[in-house]
Amino acid sequence: MSDEPDMIINQTIVEYYVSYFTPFKEFTDAERDHLRKRLLLEDKKNGTYEKHSKELEEKYKHTEYDYETDMPTSETFEDPSAFGGQDTEYGPIHTADGSRMADDGHLHTAEEKEAYARIQRKVNKLHDLINDKAATDGEKVAANRQLMRLMPQLIEGNYLVTIEQRIDRMEKQRRKMHVDNLSFNSYYEFAIERIPQIMREKSITFDIDNFAAILEQFYKGGELEHTLNNDVDASLFDEKFIVFEIDKIKDDPVLFPIVVLIIMDVFLQKMRIKKGRKALIIEEAWKAISSPTMAEYIKYLYKTVRKFHGIAGVVTQELNDVIDSPIVKEAIINNSDVKILLDQSKFKDRYDAISAILGLTQVQKQQIFTVNALNNHDGRSYFKEVWICRGQYSDVYGVEEPPECYWAYTTERAEKEALKVYERHYGDIQTAITKIEEDRKKLGIKKYLDFAVKVNKQQKIMPLWDKSD
Repeated sequence: MSDEPDMIINQTIVEYYVSYFTPFKEFTDAERDHLRKRLLLEDKKNGTYEKHSKELEEKYKHTEYDYETDMPTSETFEDPSAFGGQDTEYGPIHTADGSRMADDGHLHTAEEKEAYARIQRKVNKLHDLINDKAATDGEKVAANRQLMRLMPQLIEGNYLVTIEQRIDRMEKQRRKMHVDNLSFNSYYEFAIERIPQIMREKSITFDIDNFAAILEQFYKGGELEHTLNNDVDASLFDEKFIVFEIDKIKDDPVLFPIVVLIIMDVFLQKMRIKKGRKALIIEEAWKAISSPTMAEYIKYLYKTVRKFHGIAGVVTQELNDVIDSPIVKEAIINNSDVKILLDQSKFKDRYDAISAILGLTQVQKQQIFTVNALNNHDGRSYFKEVWICRGQYSDVYGVEEPPECYWAYTTERAEKEALKVYERHYGDIQTAITKIEEDRKKLGIKKYLDFAVKVNKQQKIMPLWDKSD
């Protein structure tokens, strides 16, 4: 968005929450004063004030004679007492407390309004006199001169009266715009009514039809009505471990940015408020980085999370996913004290560029290419190796985990299907994991996959297998 629409939408959001928490009653004196000045300045800028001035001058203009040049003048003709009061030739009309009426763009105290009313009455008398066929030419000349002297104050005062009326209407409109509950539905209704008012008040344009068309799918009756109107799951703030699965919506141009914003908000609140360690790990980071919104968030997160005793991490199958994003490349690499790499043998031919970006030394490159490449598995349980760099220190480590953990974390489809067979029989996943591992050991099968294939073939737990098998 450009600055102007962004400003308008931001204003509606702020006013929406203000209307809910502190319902509008009336403008304060300071707010009215600010509005007077702003509206007057805005109308002077866009020519509305000048148009009003010309119309008012035209209304009181007398064109039968040019009294300033056609007729002789005398002191008698300029006797101010003949026209209802002191002539303003010697200064503007003042209020009862001595302040000059409309001198600073104000017309809101009783004295100022009365002063303007006196000018209005006097101008009307002068105008009537000028158009009175029974009046002498001398009286008309003097009346016309006084009228011309009073016109600037009349124009200013008259315009300020119209501004006061506009402010009163604005106040009435705002008073009717109350928010009873917080939801997208109530914001949508608030914004659709408020934005045209802002456009009129500030004489700016905004494509409200397009705005409404984009958002109405989230409004009641729309296809995505429930997306933004459901209550937030309050437990998210207290849960210690949360997984957001966004794979199904990663290609949805509407839902993906919204879900990303929700995730961002949940973690940022926990990051700032919760004590202790906080961590946000982004799996399959390329999906997130491909979104400009999420990429900017990751960049911000990496630069701020440490201040709140937190860590951020990204997991990706290829380093290019991170490297190809100019938004996050520097932020992630420069702010990551811990780097963990799995087997990189398939990138060996182009690893110079990758190692340069990661800032790897020649020794570290050699370490990385020993991962899973050494003949060091004899007499050991099943394990895989990983390269871990912590600051300037790095080495290759073998990752051995309890068999039960392997069954819980495996992504091998055959192994997962075998575990489901045990889960259906025993009724819960923990028992299923315990029993499937006990049966694997009883059968003496070393590889998990080989045992899983037998389970899938039988489609029942090992104690129920046909003995002939």
